[in-house]
Amino acid sequence: MGGVDTSRWKPRRAKGTVIFKTRNQFAWGVIAAGTVIFGVVYSIASYIGGEQLKQRMQRDFYEKTEEEIDRRNLMRFSLVAPKRGDTIRKLLEEEKDDQARK
Repeated sequence: MGGVDTSRWKPRRAKGTVIFKTRNQFAWGVIAAGTVIFGVVYSIASYIGGEQLKQRMQRDFYEKTEEEIDRRNLMRFSLVAPKRGDTIRKLLEEEKDDQARK
């Protein structure tokens, strides 16, 4: 009896094996392909959309409306659980009524 042949055991770690390198190459390939596809779609959309698309994106993503700022401040500074949309609308209406009375 010669014992157990340990030369054909699977490695306990993936590092340093062929599958480790293949897995990393596949991951980098997916990231690169996603970046290229996003760049192509974005450049085609901006070419077709022109100035209107740029202005719309700038307005939607960079400029915050007063309502959005108020909503974020209400959620950020409340010590209790986040308020629902109806409650926030009610609070905003009460605030407008208070300002109208003054």
